[in-house]
Amino acid sequence: MTNIVTIGGGTGSYTVLSGLKNLPDVSLSALVSMSDNGGSTGVLRDELGVLPPGDIRQCLVALSEHSEIVRSLINYRFSEGTLKGHSFGNIFLAALEKVTGDFVKGVEIASEILKVKGKVIPITKDKADLSILLSNDELIEGQVNITNTNIQELGFKKIFYKNNVQLNENAKLAIEQADYIIIGPGDYYVSIMPNLIVNGFKEAIMASKAKIILPINLTNKSGHTLHWKASNYLKDIESYLGKSVDIILINNEAPSREQIERYELQEGDGVLIQDDLDDDRVVRKVLISHLIPSISSVDTVRRSFIRHDSLKLADCVSSLIKEKNIKIIFDFDDVLFDNTKQLKTRMYSCLEKNGISKDVAEKYYKEVREAEFYLKDFISKLLIRHNISKVSQGDIYEEIMCKCKDFVNKDLLGIVNNLGKSNCYIVSNGEKDFQKDKINRSGIYSLFSEVNIVPKSKKDNIERICSENKDSRIIFIDDKPKFFNDLDMERCKNLKTILFDENGLEKLITEINKN
Repeated sequence: MTNIVTIGGGTGSYTVLSGLKNLPDVSLSALVSMSDNGGSTGVLRDELGVLPPGDIRQCLVALSEHSEIVRSLINYRFSEGTLKGHSFGNIFLAALEKVTGDFVKGVEIASEILKVKGKVIPITKDKADLSILLSNDELIEGQVNITNTNIQELGFKKIFYKNNVQLNENAKLAIEQADYIIIGPGDYYVSIMPNLIVNGFKEAIMASKAKIILPINLTNKSGHTLHWKASNYLKDIESYLGKSVDIILINNEAPSREQIERYELQEGDGVLIQDDLDDDRVVRKVLISHLIPSISSVDTVRRSFIRHDSLKLADCVSSLIKEKNIKIIFDFDDVLFDNTKQLKTRMYSCLEKNGISKDVAEKYYKEVREAEFYLKDFISKLLIRHNISKVSQGDIYEEIMCKCKDFVNKDLLGIVNNLGKSNCYIVSNGEKDFQKDKINRSGIYSLFSEVNIVPKSKKDNIERICSENKDSRIIFIDDKPKFFNDLDMERCKNLKTILFDENGLEKLITEINKN
Protein backbone atom coordinates (compact mmCIF):
# COMPACT_ATOMS: atom_id res chain seq x y z
CA MET A 1 0.00 0.00 0.00
CA THR A 2 1.40 3.38 -1.05
CA ASN A 3 0.73 6.27 1.34
CA ILE A 4 0.02 9.55 -0.45
CA VAL A 5 -0.46 12.84 1.38
CA THR A 6 -1.90 15.89 -0.38
CA ILE A 7 -1.36 19.39 0.97
CA GLY A 8 -3.44 22.37 -0.06
CA GLY A 9 -7.01 23.54 0.02
CA GLY A 10 -9.95 24.59 -2.11
CA THR A 11 -10.41 23.59 -5.73
CA GLY A 12 -6.82 22.40 -6.13
CA SER A 13 -7.11 19.72 -3.47
CA TYR A 14 -10.57 18.74 -4.71
CA THR A 15 -9.17 18.18 -8.20
CA VAL A 16 -6.17 16.12 -7.06
CA LEU A 17 -8.19 13.94 -4.67
CA SER A 18 -11.04 13.29 -7.11
CA GLY A 19 -8.61 11.47 -9.37
CA LEU A 20 -6.33 9.85 -6.81
CA LYS A 21 -9.19 8.11 -4.97
CA ASN A 22 -9.60 5.79 -7.98
CA LEU A 23 -6.04 4.45 -7.79
CA PRO A 24 -5.64 0.90 -6.44
CA ASP A 25 -3.41 0.08 -3.46
CA VAL A 26 -3.19 3.71 -2.39
CA SER A 27 -3.94 5.16 1.04
CA LEU A 28 -4.83 8.86 0.89
CA SER A 29 -4.52 11.56 3.52
CA ALA A 30 -5.59 15.10 2.64
CA LEU A 31 -4.01 17.81 4.79
CA VAL A 32 -6.18 20.90 4.45
CA SER A 33 -5.56 24.59 5.07
CA MET A 34 -7.64 26.12 7.89
CA SER A 35 -7.23 29.83 7.16
CA ASP A 36 -10.27 30.36 4.88
CA ASN A 37 -12.53 33.20 6.03
CA GLY A 38 -14.51 33.95 2.88
CA GLY A 39 -18.03 33.23 1.64
CA SER A 40 -20.18 30.77 3.56
CA THR A 41 -17.15 29.59 5.52
CA GLY A 42 -16.34 33.10 6.71
CA VAL A 43 -19.91 33.75 7.90
CA LEU A 44 -20.07 30.49 9.87
CA ARG A 45 -16.63 31.10 11.30
CA ASP A 46 -17.58 34.60 12.49
CA GLU A 47 -21.12 33.90 13.69
CA LEU A 48 -20.66 30.45 15.26
CA GLY A 49 -16.99 30.55 16.24
CA VAL A 50 -16.29 27.29 14.39
CA LEU A 51 -13.19 26.36 12.44
CA PRO A 52 -13.53 26.96 8.67
CA PRO A 53 -15.39 24.05 7.01
CA GLY A 54 -15.28 25.01 3.32
CA ASP A 55 -12.02 23.44 2.12
CA ILE A 56 -12.59 20.42 4.36
CA ARG A 57 -16.02 19.94 2.77
CA GLN A 58 -14.56 19.94 -0.73
CA CYS A 59 -12.02 17.27 0.22
CA LEU A 60 -14.69 15.11 1.87
CA VAL A 61 -16.83 15.26 -1.27
CA ALA A 62 -13.82 14.49 -3.48
CA LEU A 63 -13.01 11.33 -1.50
CA SER A 64 -16.61 10.26 -0.81
CA GLU A 65 -17.72 6.93 -2.27
CA HIS A 66 -21.34 7.58 -1.35
CA SER A 67 -24.10 8.02 -3.93
CA GLU A 68 -24.06 11.01 -6.26
CA ILE A 69 -27.17 12.42 -4.56
CA VAL A 70 -25.41 12.49 -1.16
CA ARG A 71 -22.31 14.10 -2.66
CA SER A 72 -24.51 16.68 -4.36
CA LEU A 73 -26.32 17.29 -1.07
CA ILE A 74 -23.09 18.13 0.73
CA ASN A 75 -22.15 20.57 -2.04
CA TYR A 76 -25.65 22.06 -2.32
CA ARG A 77 -25.61 25.85 -2.00
CA PHE A 78 -28.81 27.66 -0.94
CA SER A 79 -29.92 30.33 -3.40
CA GLU A 80 -32.55 32.14 -1.33
CA GLY A 81 -33.68 32.99 2.18
CA THR A 82 -31.48 33.57 5.20
CA LEU A 83 -29.27 30.65 4.16
CA LYS A 84 -28.53 32.17 0.72
CA GLY A 85 -24.93 31.53 -0.28
CA HIS A 86 -24.40 28.85 2.36
CA SER A 87 -23.36 25.33 1.45
CA PHE A 88 -25.26 22.55 3.20
CA GLY A 89 -21.98 20.74 3.83
CA ASN A 90 -20.52 23.76 5.59
CA ILE A 91 -23.52 23.95 7.91
CA PHE A 92 -23.33 20.19 8.46
CA LEU A 93 -19.65 20.37 9.51
CA ALA A 94 -20.28 23.40 11.73
CA ALA A 95 -23.10 21.51 13.46
CA LEU A 96 -20.87 18.46 13.98
CA GLU A 97 -18.24 20.65 15.63
CA LYS A 98 -20.89 22.07 17.95
CA VAL A 99 -22.25 18.60 18.80
CA THR A 100 -18.86 16.97 19.41
CA GLY A 101 -17.05 20.02 20.75
CA ASP A 102 -14.12 19.18 18.47
CA PHE A 103 -13.83 20.09 14.78
CA VAL A 104 -11.40 17.23 14.06
CA LYS A 105 -13.77 14.71 15.67
CA GLY A 106 -16.60 16.17 13.63
CA VAL A 107 -14.60 15.68 10.42
CA GLU A 108 -13.94 12.05 11.37
CA ILE A 109 -17.68 11.45 11.89
CA ALA A 110 -18.50 13.18 8.60
CA SER A 111 -15.93 10.92 6.91
CA GLU A 112 -17.75 7.83 8.20
CA ILE A 113 -21.15 9.12 7.10
CA LEU A 114 -19.89 10.03 3.63
CA LYS A 115 -17.91 6.80 3.17
CA VAL A 116 -14.71 8.69 2.55
CA LYS A 117 -11.86 6.73 0.98
CA GLY A 118 -8.91 7.97 2.96
CA LYS A 119 -8.51 10.63 5.62
CA VAL A 120 -9.27 14.33 5.59
CA ILE A 121 -7.10 16.06 8.20
CA PRO A 122 -7.13 19.74 9.16
CA ILE A 123 -3.55 21.02 9.04
CA THR A 124 -4.13 22.57 12.48
CA LYS A 125 -6.72 22.47 15.27
CA ASP A 126 -5.96 26.08 16.18
CA LYS A 127 -7.75 29.19 15.03
CA ALA A 128 -5.69 30.29 12.04
CA ASP A 129 -5.93 34.00 11.19
CA LEU A 130 -3.70 34.56 8.18
CA SER A 131 -1.94 37.94 8.03
CA ILE A 132 0.56 39.65 5.78
CA LEU A 133 2.84 42.56 6.60
CA LEU A 134 3.34 44.77 3.56
CA SER A 135 6.57 46.56 2.71
CA ASN A 136 5.03 49.85 3.88
CA ASP A 137 4.31 48.18 7.27
CA GLU A 138 0.57 48.04 6.62
CA LEU A 139 -0.94 44.89 8.12
CA ILE A 140 -3.50 42.98 6.04
CA GLU A 141 -5.53 40.48 8.06
CA GLY A 142 -7.64 37.58 6.86
CA GLN A 143 -7.43 35.38 3.77
CA VAL A 144 -10.13 37.31 1.90
CA ASN A 145 -8.40 40.65 2.39
CA ILE A 146 -5.07 39.14 1.34
CA THR A 147 -6.73 37.68 -1.78
CA ASN A 148 -7.95 41.14 -2.72
CA THR A 149 -4.65 42.94 -2.02
CA ASN A 150 -2.11 43.59 -4.77
CA ILE A 151 0.85 42.28 -2.83
CA GLN A 152 3.05 42.23 -5.94
CA GLU A 153 2.71 45.96 -6.40
CA LEU A 154 2.97 46.81 -2.70
CA GLY A 155 5.51 44.15 -1.73
CA PHE A 156 5.47 42.31 1.58
CA LYS A 157 7.86 41.50 4.39
CA LYS A 158 6.27 38.34 5.73
CA ILE A 159 3.15 36.19 5.73
CA PHE A 160 2.25 34.73 9.09
CA TYR A 161 -0.42 33.78 11.63
CA LYS A 162 -1.39 36.24 14.35
CA ASN A 163 -1.51 33.50 16.96
CA ASN A 164 0.41 30.31 17.69
CA VAL A 165 -0.83 27.87 15.04
CA GLN A 166 0.58 24.37 15.61
CA LEU A 167 0.67 21.40 13.29
CA ASN A 168 -2.12 18.91 14.05
CA GLU A 169 -0.56 15.71 15.46
CA ASN A 170 -2.61 13.65 12.99
CA ALA A 171 -1.16 15.72 10.16
CA LYS A 172 2.35 15.18 11.52
CA LEU A 173 1.78 11.42 11.65
CA ALA A 174 0.48 11.38 8.07
CA ILE A 175 3.63 13.18 6.89
CA GLU A 176 5.84 10.73 8.80
CA GLN A 177 4.13 7.73 7.20
CA ALA A 178 3.92 9.16 3.68
CA ASP A 179 5.64 7.66 0.67
CA TYR A 180 4.65 10.61 -1.52
CA ILE A 181 3.60 14.15 -0.63
CA ILE A 182 1.79 16.24 -3.25
CA ILE A 183 1.87 19.98 -2.59
CA GLY A 184 -0.81 21.93 -4.47
CA PRO A 185 -1.96 22.96 -6.96
CA GLY A 186 -3.83 26.03 -5.75
CA ASP A 187 -3.65 29.78 -5.13
CA TYR A 188 -0.12 30.11 -3.85
CA TYR A 189 -0.45 32.64 -1.04
CA VAL A 190 -3.94 31.73 0.21
CA SER A 191 -4.27 27.95 -0.38
CA ILE A 192 -0.75 26.50 -0.34
CA MET A 193 1.26 28.90 1.79
CA PRO A 194 -1.09 28.74 4.83
CA ASN A 195 -0.05 25.09 5.24
CA LEU A 196 3.67 25.71 4.89
CA ILE A 197 3.88 28.34 7.65
CA VAL A 198 2.12 26.30 10.35
CA ASN A 199 4.50 25.75 13.28
CA GLY A 200 6.06 22.29 13.06
CA PHE A 201 5.23 21.76 9.39
CA LYS A 202 8.70 22.49 8.03
CA GLU A 203 10.33 20.25 10.63
CA ALA A 204 7.95 17.40 9.78
CA ILE A 205 8.64 17.77 6.05
CA MET A 206 12.41 17.89 6.55
CA ALA A 207 12.28 14.71 8.65
CA SER A 208 10.09 12.89 6.13
CA LYS A 209 11.56 10.36 3.70
CA ALA A 210 8.62 10.81 1.34
CA LYS A 211 9.14 11.97 -2.22
CA ILE A 212 7.68 15.42 -2.74
CA ILE A 213 5.67 16.03 -5.90
CA LEU A 214 4.97 19.60 -6.96
CA PRO A 215 2.34 20.10 -9.69
CA ILE A 216 3.09 23.57 -11.03
CA ASN A 217 -0.02 25.75 -11.22
CA LEU A 218 -1.52 26.29 -14.66
CA THR A 219 -2.13 30.00 -14.11
CA ASN A 220 -0.89 32.95 -12.12
CA LYS A 221 -3.05 35.06 -9.86
CA SER A 222 -3.37 38.78 -10.54
CA GLY A 223 -1.78 40.85 -7.79
CA HIS A 224 -0.07 37.81 -6.28
CA THR A 225 1.98 35.86 -8.80
CA LEU A 226 1.31 37.57 -12.15
CA HIS A 227 4.08 36.83 -14.69
CA TRP A 228 5.62 34.18 -12.45
CA LYS A 229 7.39 31.34 -14.25
CA ALA A 230 7.67 27.73 -13.15
CA SER A 231 11.09 28.49 -11.67
CA ASN A 232 9.60 31.18 -9.41
CA TYR A 233 7.16 28.72 -7.86
CA LEU A 234 9.85 26.09 -7.43
CA LYS A 235 12.38 28.43 -5.82
CA ASP A 236 9.87 30.01 -3.46
CA ILE A 237 8.26 26.80 -2.28
CA GLU A 238 11.62 25.10 -1.67
CA SER A 239 12.67 28.05 0.48
CA TYR A 240 9.69 27.39 2.77
CA LEU A 241 10.11 23.60 2.75
CA GLY A 242 13.80 23.72 3.63
CA LYS A 243 14.51 20.96 1.10
CA SER A 244 14.23 20.20 -2.59
CA VAL A 245 11.14 18.72 -4.18
CA ASP A 246 11.71 15.42 -5.97
CA ILE A 247 9.30 15.57 -8.90
CA ILE A 248 7.95 18.63 -10.72
CA LEU A 249 4.80 18.12 -12.80
CA ILE A 250 4.27 20.58 -15.64
CA ASN A 251 1.34 20.64 -18.04
CA ASN A 252 2.52 20.79 -21.67
CA GLU A 253 -0.74 21.55 -23.46
CA ALA A 254 -2.15 25.04 -23.94
CA PRO A 255 -5.62 26.03 -22.69
CA SER A 256 -8.35 26.56 -25.25
CA ARG A 257 -8.91 30.03 -26.70
CA GLU A 258 -12.17 30.30 -24.71
CA GLN A 259 -10.38 29.44 -21.47
CA ILE A 260 -7.66 31.99 -22.10
CA GLU A 261 -10.14 34.70 -22.99
CA ARG A 262 -12.30 34.07 -19.93
CA TYR A 263 -9.34 33.87 -17.57
CA GLU A 264 -7.67 36.99 -18.93
CA LEU A 265 -10.94 38.86 -18.46
CA GLN A 266 -10.91 37.75 -14.83
CA GLU A 267 -7.22 38.00 -14.00
CA GLY A 268 -5.62 40.15 -16.72
CA ASP A 269 -2.74 39.51 -19.10
CA GLY A 270 0.24 37.41 -18.06
CA VAL A 271 -1.71 34.69 -16.27
CA LEU A 272 -0.33 31.65 -18.10
CA ILE A 273 2.75 30.21 -16.42
CA GLN A 274 5.84 29.89 -18.59
CA ASP A 275 7.75 26.62 -18.38
CA ASP A 276 11.35 27.82 -18.06
CA LEU A 277 12.79 24.83 -16.19
CA ASP A 278 15.72 22.80 -17.48
CA ASP A 279 15.68 20.26 -14.68
CA ASP A 280 15.89 16.47 -14.60
CA ARG A 281 13.13 16.41 -11.98
CA VAL A 282 10.52 17.77 -14.41
CA VAL A 283 7.82 15.48 -15.80
CA ARG A 284 5.86 17.07 -18.63
CA LYS A 285 2.42 15.67 -19.41
CA VAL A 286 -0.97 16.82 -20.64
CA LEU A 287 -2.59 17.70 -17.31
CA ILE A 288 -5.12 20.38 -18.24
CA SER A 289 -8.91 20.09 -18.35
CA HIS A 290 -10.63 21.84 -21.24
CA LEU A 291 -14.00 21.87 -19.52
CA ILE A 292 -15.37 25.29 -18.61
CA PRO A 293 -16.65 24.94 -15.01
CA SER A 294 -20.13 26.19 -14.22
CA ILE A 295 -20.09 28.79 -11.45
CA SER A 296 -23.06 29.13 -9.09
CA SER A 297 -24.66 32.58 -9.15
CA VAL A 298 -24.86 32.55 -5.35
CA ASP A 299 -21.23 31.54 -4.84
CA THR A 300 -19.43 34.69 -3.69
CA VAL A 301 -15.95 33.20 -4.14
CA ARG A 302 -14.25 33.74 -7.50
CA ARG A 303 -13.35 30.41 -9.16
CA SER A 304 -10.77 29.48 -11.78
CA PHE A 305 -11.71 28.78 -15.41
CA ILE A 306 -8.47 26.89 -16.08
CA ARG A 307 -7.97 23.78 -13.99
CA HIS A 308 -6.05 20.54 -13.90
CA ASP A 309 -7.83 17.43 -15.12
CA SER A 310 -8.22 15.17 -12.08
CA LEU A 311 -7.96 11.92 -14.07
CA LYS A 312 -4.95 13.03 -16.10
CA LEU A 313 -3.20 14.17 -12.94
CA ALA A 314 -3.99 10.88 -11.18
CA ASP A 315 -2.77 8.88 -14.18
CA CYS A 316 0.50 10.80 -14.13
CA VAL A 317 0.97 10.20 -10.39
CA SER A 318 0.07 6.52 -10.85
CA SER A 319 2.75 6.13 -13.53
CA LEU A 320 5.31 7.76 -11.26
CA ILE A 321 4.41 5.46 -8.36
CA LYS A 322 4.73 2.34 -10.49
CA GLU A 323 8.04 3.56 -11.85
CA LYS A 324 9.32 4.58 -8.45
CA ASN A 325 8.35 1.28 -6.80
CA ILE A 326 11.75 0.09 -7.97
CA LYS A 327 14.85 0.44 -5.88
CA ILE A 328 18.29 -0.03 -7.41
CA ILE A 329 21.49 -1.00 -5.63
CA PHE A 330 24.49 0.14 -7.66
CA ASP A 331 28.07 -0.98 -7.48
CA PHE A 332 30.38 2.02 -7.85
CA ASP A 333 33.61 1.02 -9.60
CA ASP A 334 33.09 0.17 -13.27
CA VAL A 335 29.34 0.62 -12.95
CA LEU A 336 28.52 4.16 -11.83
CA PHE A 337 32.16 5.17 -12.21
CA ASP A 338 34.58 4.24 -14.99
CA ASN A 339 37.40 3.06 -12.79
CA THR A 340 39.24 0.66 -15.08
CA LYS A 341 39.42 2.63 -18.30
CA GLN A 342 39.37 6.30 -17.34
CA LEU A 343 40.63 6.66 -13.75
CA LYS A 344 43.31 4.02 -14.18
CA THR A 345 44.43 5.52 -17.49
CA ARG A 346 44.69 8.92 -15.84
CA MET A 347 46.58 7.38 -12.91
CA TYR A 348 49.22 5.86 -15.21
CA SER A 349 49.48 9.09 -17.19
CA CYS A 350 50.02 11.25 -14.09
CA LEU A 351 52.59 8.82 -12.65
CA GLU A 352 54.48 8.69 -15.94
CA LYS A 353 54.59 12.49 -16.09
CA ASN A 354 56.23 12.42 -12.65
CA GLY A 355 58.91 9.85 -13.50
CA ILE A 356 57.23 6.46 -13.05
CA SER A 357 56.70 4.56 -16.29
CA LYS A 358 53.39 2.94 -17.12
CA ASP A 359 54.99 -0.52 -17.26
CA VAL A 360 56.41 -0.12 -13.75
CA ALA A 361 53.15 1.22 -12.38
CA GLU A 362 51.09 -1.53 -14.04
CA LYS A 363 53.40 -4.24 -12.72
CA TYR A 364 53.16 -2.93 -9.16
CA TYR A 365 49.40 -2.48 -9.46
CA LYS A 366 49.04 -6.18 -10.35
CA GLU A 367 51.00 -7.07 -7.22
CA VAL A 368 48.76 -5.10 -4.85
CA ARG A 369 45.32 -5.03 -6.49
CA GLU A 370 43.98 -8.14 -4.76
CA ALA A 371 44.51 -6.48 -1.40
CA GLU A 372 42.52 -3.43 -0.32
CA PHE A 373 43.75 -0.85 -2.84
CA TYR A 374 44.37 2.65 -1.54
CA LEU A 375 45.69 5.10 -4.12
CA LYS A 376 47.60 7.31 -1.67
CA ASP A 377 49.57 4.34 -0.33
CA PHE A 378 50.14 3.08 -3.88
CA ILE A 379 51.62 6.43 -4.95
CA SER A 380 53.75 6.78 -1.80
CA LYS A 381 55.32 3.33 -2.18
CA LEU A 382 56.10 3.91 -5.85
CA LEU A 383 57.76 7.25 -5.07
CA ILE A 384 59.85 5.62 -2.31
CA ARG A 385 60.80 2.64 -4.51
CA HIS A 386 62.07 4.92 -7.24
CA ASN A 387 63.61 7.59 -5.00
CA ILE A 388 61.43 10.36 -6.39
CA SER A 389 61.21 13.36 -4.08
CA LYS A 390 60.64 16.29 -6.45
CA VAL A 391 56.88 15.82 -6.24
CA SER A 392 54.68 14.89 -3.29
CA GLN A 393 52.23 12.02 -3.03
CA GLY A 394 49.49 14.53 -2.31
CA ASP A 395 50.13 16.50 -5.51
CA ILE A 396 49.97 13.40 -7.70
CA TYR A 397 46.87 12.16 -5.88
CA GLU A 398 45.08 15.49 -6.48
CA GLU A 399 46.13 15.49 -10.13
CA ILE A 400 44.65 12.03 -10.62
CA MET A 401 41.45 12.55 -8.64
CA CYS A 402 40.50 16.05 -9.80
CA LYS A 403 38.72 14.69 -12.87
CA CYS A 404 36.45 12.21 -11.05
CA LYS A 405 33.27 14.02 -12.15
CA ASP A 406 34.20 13.28 -15.76
CA PHE A 407 34.28 9.54 -15.14
CA VAL A 408 30.65 9.11 -13.99
CA ASN A 409 28.38 7.02 -16.22
CA LYS A 410 25.95 9.66 -17.51
CA ASP A 411 23.31 7.12 -18.60
CA LEU A 412 23.14 5.56 -15.14
CA LEU A 413 23.18 9.01 -13.53
CA GLY A 414 20.06 9.85 -15.57
CA ILE A 415 18.33 6.75 -14.16
CA VAL A 416 19.33 7.76 -10.62
CA ASN A 417 17.92 11.27 -11.08
CA ASN A 418 14.71 9.85 -12.50
CA LEU A 419 14.16 7.35 -9.70
CA GLY A 420 15.10 9.79 -6.97
CA LYS A 421 17.29 9.60 -3.90
CA SER A 422 15.01 7.39 -1.78
CA ASN A 423 15.13 4.62 -4.40
CA CYS A 424 18.86 4.45 -5.08
CA TYR A 425 21.68 2.89 -3.06
CA ILE A 426 25.40 2.35 -3.46
CA VAL A 427 27.06 -0.76 -2.08
CA SER A 428 30.74 -0.56 -3.00
CA ASN A 429 33.69 -2.81 -2.28
CA GLY A 430 37.14 -1.49 -1.36
CA GLU A 431 39.17 0.66 0.99
CA LYS A 432 36.67 2.90 2.76
CA ASP A 433 38.45 6.28 2.64
CA PHE A 434 39.49 5.91 -1.00
CA GLN A 435 36.04 4.77 -2.14
CA LYS A 436 34.32 7.54 -0.20
CA ASP A 437 36.67 10.14 -1.67
CA LYS A 438 35.96 8.94 -5.22
CA ILE A 439 32.21 9.05 -4.65
CA ASN A 440 32.40 12.51 -3.07
CA ARG A 441 34.58 13.90 -5.86
CA SER A 442 32.22 12.42 -8.43
CA GLY A 443 29.52 14.74 -7.09
CA ILE A 444 26.93 11.99 -6.69
CA TYR A 445 27.07 11.14 -2.97
CA SER A 446 23.99 13.20 -2.11
CA LEU A 447 21.90 11.51 -4.82
CA PHE A 448 21.70 8.22 -2.90
CA SER A 449 19.62 7.12 0.07
CA GLU A 450 22.57 5.12 1.39
CA VAL A 451 26.23 4.75 0.51
CA ASN A 452 27.71 1.56 1.96
CA ILE A 453 31.40 0.68 1.56
CA VAL A 454 32.42 -2.84 2.55
CA PRO A 455 35.87 -4.50 2.56
CA LYS A 456 34.70 -7.82 1.11
CA SER A 457 31.22 -9.33 0.79
CA LYS A 458 28.18 -7.19 -0.04
CA LYS A 459 25.79 -9.90 1.19
CA ASP A 460 24.66 -8.33 4.48
CA ASN A 461 23.87 -4.93 2.96
CA ILE A 462 22.02 -6.34 -0.05
CA GLU A 463 19.90 -8.70 2.06
CA ARG A 464 19.09 -5.94 4.56
CA ILE A 465 17.91 -3.54 1.83
CA CYS A 466 15.71 -6.29 0.36
CA SER A 467 14.25 -7.05 3.78
CA GLU A 468 13.52 -3.37 4.53
CA ASN A 469 11.75 -2.91 1.18
CA LYS A 470 9.70 -6.08 0.77
CA ASP A 471 6.97 -4.33 -1.23
CA SER A 472 9.44 -2.99 -3.81
CA ARG A 473 11.25 -4.57 -6.72
CA ILE A 474 14.97 -4.43 -5.99
CA ILE A 475 17.62 -4.47 -8.71
CA PHE A 476 21.27 -5.09 -7.82
CA ILE A 477 23.68 -4.20 -10.63
CA ASP A 478 27.37 -5.09 -10.39
CA ASP A 479 30.20 -5.85 -12.81
CA LYS A 480 31.45 -8.82 -10.77
CA PRO A 481 29.33 -12.04 -10.60
CA LYS A 482 31.03 -13.08 -7.35
CA PHE A 483 28.94 -10.54 -5.45
CA PHE A 484 25.76 -12.34 -6.57
CA ASN A 485 26.92 -15.83 -5.70
CA ASP A 486 26.88 -15.61 -1.90
CA LEU A 487 23.40 -14.01 -1.63
CA ASP A 488 20.66 -15.96 0.14
CA MET A 489 17.92 -15.63 -2.49
CA GLU A 490 15.33 -16.90 0.00
CA ARG A 491 15.90 -13.64 1.85
CA CYS A 492 15.95 -11.70 -1.40
CA LYS A 493 12.84 -12.90 -3.20
CA ASN A 494 12.18 -9.39 -4.50
CA LEU A 495 15.71 -9.07 -5.93
CA LYS A 496 16.84 -9.14 -9.55
CA THR A 497 20.59 -9.22 -10.21
CA ILE A 498 22.06 -7.72 -13.37
CA LEU A 499 25.65 -8.16 -14.52
CA PHE A 500 26.93 -4.83 -15.82
CA ASP A 501 28.68 -5.96 -18.99
CA GLU A 502 28.51 -4.45 -22.48
CA ASN A 503 24.73 -5.00 -22.42
CA GLY A 504 24.28 -3.97 -18.79
CA LEU A 505 22.56 -0.65 -19.44
CA GLU A 506 20.11 -2.21 -21.88
CA LYS A 507 19.29 -5.01 -19.42
CA LEU A 508 18.74 -2.49 -16.61
CA ILE A 509 16.37 -0.33 -18.68
CA THR A 510 14.41 -3.43 -19.75
CA GLU A 511 14.04 -4.53 -16.13
CA ILE A 512 12.94 -1.06 -14.99
CA ASN A 513 10.28 -0.94 -17.70
CA LYS A 514 8.73 -4.29 -16.79
CA ASN A 515 5.16 -4.08 -15.43
